[in-house]
Parts: sequence; C-alpha cells; structure tokens
Amino acid sequence: MAQGYDRRKQLFTMLACDLAVIYASLALAIWASVKTGLVTGFEKSISTPEFLFMGPYFIFVFKSVGLYKEKTGILHIKETISIFRGILFGFLFVFLLFFLFPVVAGLHKSLFFFFVFMMCLMPQERLLLRKWTQSRHERGIGVTNTLIIGTGVVAQRLAAKLRLTPKIGFKPVGMLEDITTLPDHAAKKKVGAVFMAEQDLPYGKVLSVMNFCAEKKILFRFVPYIYNMPIDLISMDDIEGIPVIGMRGYSPHSLYAAFKRFVDFMVAFMALVFFLPIGLAISIAIKLDSPGKVIFSQKRAGQFGKPFRIMKFRTMFAEASRYDFSPKDSNDSRITKVGRILRKTGLDELPQFLNVLMGDMSLVGPRPEMEFIVRDYTAIQKERLKVKPGITGLWQISEHRKLPIHENMEYDLFYIENQSLLLDLAILLRTLLSVFGLKGK
Repeated sequence: MAQGYDRRKQLFTMLACDLAVIYASLALAIWASVKTGLVTGFEKSISTPEFLFMGPYFIFVFKSVGLYKEKTGILHIKETISIFRGILFGFLFVFLLFFLFPVVAGLHKSLFFFFVFMMCLMPQERLLLRKWTQSRHERGIGVTNTLIIGTGVVAQRLAAKLRLTPKIGFKPVGMLEDITTLPDHAAKKKVGAVFMAEQDLPYGKVLSVMNFCAEKKILFRFVPYIYNMPIDLISMDDIEGIPVIGMRGYSPHSLYAAFKRFVDFMVAFMALVFFLPIGLAISIAIKLDSPGKVIFSQKRAGQFGKPFRIMKFRTMFAEASRYDFSPKDSNDSRITKVGRILRKTGLDELPQFLNVLMGDMSLVGPRPEMEFIVRDYTAIQKERLKVKPGITGLWQISEHRKLPIHENMEYDLFYIENQSLLLDLAILLRTLLSVFGLKGK
C-alpha cells in the first residue's frame, strides 16, 4: 500500500542536494585558495577525476554515520550532529591521504577552505530542505494518513500531538477499538502508518497487526506502556533474545567536563570584552528609560540545586515583583520600552556571561528555574539539576520555549544523556540561526 510520501523520492532529493553542496563547497574552496594566492589557478589545483571523487566519497561517509536514516527527534539535532561527525571523519581521512600521498599538487592547500565551507553550508542546506518539507506537510502535501489503534488516554494524547504538529507529516484519519476492521479502514483511507496505542491488547493481536502492516508495506509504530517516562532515560538491552528495558544513569566524562569549562571561560571572557561598548550603551538606555538598577539579579537553582544569582539587564519596571512568573509576551505592562527591545533581541541576557565566567552557568545547558518552582519538582524533573544551567540549550531554541520549562523535560533530558562537544556545537549554531531569524520550525 502506498504511503502518503515516497521515501525514495525524498532520499533522492536529499542526495542531490547534498552532492550540490559538496561540489559547491569544493568549488568555493578552490576559488578562495586562488584569491588568497595559495594556488596559482583552478586548473592547477585539482583535476576532474579528483573533483568528481569528492561527491561520492562524502556521500559514503555521511551514510556511514547514519545521515540518511529516517529520523524524528528533538529539533532534528541528531541530524546536525551526524553532519558534523561525517565532515570531521571525512576530512581526517582526506587530510591524511593528501599529506601522505600529495598526488594532487594544489588540492591539499584548499582543504581548509573546503572544510570551512562544508561546515557552514551543509547544516544550512539540510535546514532549508527540512523547512521546505515541513511547509509541504503543513499544507497537507506529502503527508502520511495515520490510523491509531486504541481509544484510551494514550491514543487520545497521541492523536492530539499529531494534529498539533502537522509538520512531522503524520495525519490522523481515525482511531480503532476493534482491530478486525483494520484492513477495511486501511484500504478506504489509504493508510500509510499505524500507531498501536492500546495498552491492554494481547500479544497475539499486536503481532497480527504487525504482520498485516508488514504485508501491506504500512509503517508500524508501537507506544509502550511506559510512554510517560522520558525516552532519554530509557536503555534497551536483551537477555538471550528477550528485550529488557532499563534506566540510564548520568555519567559525565571528566575530560569533556574539563574542556567544556575551559571553552566556557574563554568564550565568556572574550564575549564580555567584545560586548563591553554595547553593554555600556544598553546601561545608559535603561537609566534614561526608567528609574532603577541597570542589572537585575534573581536567585535561581543551579547544578545540584545549589542557589546562585542570575544576572540580566533590567527589562521591567523596578516596582515589578522580583519572583513573579516571567512575562509571556512583549505586551506585558511590566516591561519597559527598552526592555521590549532587549527581550526581542536577547541582549538582556548578555550579563549572564559573568555567571558563566564565575562557573555558576555554562554556555549550553538547561535553563535555570526559580527555587520555589524547583522545590515542587518530581523525581524525573530533578534530573535536569545534574548539570550546570546554560545561557542557551535545546529548550531555549525550541518552539515550546514560551511554555514552562519543567513542562518540556524531554529537551533537557535529551541533552543530559547525550552531552558531547558536537551536541554543544550544534546547539550554539542553532542559537545563532535563531538570533538572525533563520531557525527552523
């Protein structure tokens, strides 16, 4: 049975776009090398076979790191990590090959530019391609008609989630309680995906649904009874073929933590020096706009719940309650004129580089919450206190950032369980894109 979208066409489009970016990056790298005088001419820098070789070579590397596997996840951040990993691995081998066997006279001189252009252009190409696909899904183009088996709370919640997020491409077309009617509904509604959300269905019936989907080439997904548990706290194992589900523990790598602290300190120091003139101008504007202190400080819960004072440029009137809930939009009467501009641009958070410098915060991490909120945390919510809070993070760059932090735990738990330099780099890149209005939906 045909699905609402053709995976092969999608994959072909992805491959074609990736090849275009690879060759464009290489051409730009050679052009930059010629312009900077590293090589004397395009014709002396690379031959046609070597130029053509780079496309299939990097496609193979990207496939090896899983870039062409169909994935859904938090902000598609795993895709960005796979891009960075593929580029790094690919260039490590290319650098080694060209320095050991310099068969091409000028190409090794262009590798640095090639690397830079690939790192800049590949994530942008995937972002634009994803936004194009999502816009088609939101208009009902290329969506997969999805049948949900079950009518209980889990099924209702799943259906609501799919309706509220049409960009992921699954369109709910019905909910079934009687699985014997599945073949008729699947045929009439041209179903391309089936989600099993009935918790009490006997194994034999679940197996019959799986077999039917496999026979009709329908995508099958199963919602486990532990669906309320954040996915990034779950580990999968097997004992002689028997699947076993467990809980992951937080185990940070000391080398990663030390290097991250070094990067935090250096970046925070340079940022404070670079933004000093802007900070002075903002301070004067705040003083002229309304009476009160320039810097607003507030107690927040840091790593392991340890309290610290977070610093921001004041954006609200001085008489506003210090520990009230934050404004949800710029029309809040507590916000000053200058404050509206600072909040819109994110410049109100520049003083937090001081928090990073002092070691209370990191560049990337969960957003710190007020102590009275943390006191009511559940056991799962307390997991986010295991790492330092950050200026930016997955929740901060998500479309759910206007909702309470503790209601979107999946972002922080994903970050805690998948911490790496590549993940931090991907989040920082997405943050920069959001600042310039280029963040994907």
